[in-house]
Amino acid sequence: MKVAIQTLGCKVNQTESASIEGILISNNYEVVNYTDNPDIIVINTCTVTAKSDYQSRQLIRKAVRSGARVIATGCYAQLKADEVSSIEGIDIIIGNSGKTDILNYLAKLKNKDGKPVTDVGPPDASLTNQFYHSNRSRAFLKIQDGCNFSCSYCTVPLARGKSRSLARKDVINSARRLVNDGYKEVVLTGIHIGGYGLDFTPQSSLADIVKRLVDNFPQLRIRLSSIEPLEIGHEIISLIVDGSICPHLHIPIQSGSNNILRSMNRRYDTKLIEQVINNIITHYPNVALGTDIIVGFPGESDKDFNDTVNLINKLPLTYLHVFPYSMRPNTEASQLNNQVNSRVKKSRIKLINEINKMKKKTYMARNIGRNLDVIVEDKDLTSRYYRAISDNYLRVILMSDAVAAGDRLKVRVTSLTENGMIAEPLN
Repeated sequence: MKVAIQTLGCKVNQTESASIEGILISNNYEVVNYTDNPDIIVINTCTVTAKSDYQSRQLIRKAVRSGARVIATGCYAQLKADEVSSIEGIDIIIGNSGKTDILNYLAKLKNKDGKPVTDVGPPDASLTNQFYHSNRSRAFLKIQDGCNFSCSYCTVPLARGKSRSLARKDVINSARRLVNDGYKEVVLTGIHIGGYGLDFTPQSSLADIVKRLVDNFPQLRIRLSSIEPLEIGHEIISLIVDGSICPHLHIPIQSGSNNILRSMNRRYDTKLIEQVINNIITHYPNVALGTDIIVGFPGESDKDFNDTVNLINKLPLTYLHVFPYSMRPNTEASQLNNQVNSRVKKSRIKLINEINKMKKKTYMARNIGRNLDVIVEDKDLTSRYYRAISDNYLRVILMSDAVAAGDRLKVRVTSLTENGMIAEPLN
């Protein structure tokens, strides 16, 4: 039987979809593309914005029209099962906790009576499933789920539940499986990986599990997916300096206005942001630093936005992910006055994107002439050369056909083009 999986949203969702794929393949299902006439389509939905809600509904409707049996899961299905069940032709709706039980839900498709089966319980109270995702030459390992914080714009705690961590032995066993399968890099993912181990007795930490991974797999390149500003202390910086984790951090700051940060319930101010980022740069000047910015949060004045522009211009950031604020039901921010209209949001996003282009180009130019540690991913579609990703998160085209996907090697960056960094392998 042929099954297609379509995924919206974050790396955690992508990781979980790949875990579903692994379960299906190991049980003799054929996992295919959506265009290959699948018998069943699994839609792993997202609800982080109104746009992702819309995209989730569109994917479900398109899947139904294809004639396949359709299962919806993910955060949109978790929080808005009633909306999903109103889509004519859907077969089964399951919450985030049901993803690992996909085989039982597939069995229920045989007994469909015309009404969708809805099974959306609360998120799991613990994390026992070993989700991992292999993507080209790198692997994504989910070590944590859920969030204990209450940012005023966010529905993730409702969809994912409280923070819980994968047991240390399960993290090590999952990493061992990936290393044995030949993967050279593991990206540690989760909703809030900075909270890893805080639910253990006695408490542990993200730095502790990284050290255990380094001790067990010294040949493995380890990358962190995203970490909050307040969670980047001496231990995390030391792990970058000593080469235990990649010199690349994604730090979501969301705004450069103290007024907006307070309204978002973000627990820090711009002074702390500057201190944290400058401290990282002081200890490792060539680190790649990315961030998330939300534009058009309720009450964001021209001054608030200009404060954000001034801060990101000042900070040595490498790239920016910018999002328009999207009102989410059952959040504190949805009740705020002074909602910013879409025209203003679009104008502000355009400006931030221009800054993003400049910062990316500046950082890439700084790496010309440097030697980088890269892992080869695949062939570039426009040439005979291979694409690779460096430890500091640069996309590199290798001027050599004497490499293969999965190789890890040292290269020298020779130039910068519109298509990215050009590099040559070192002898």
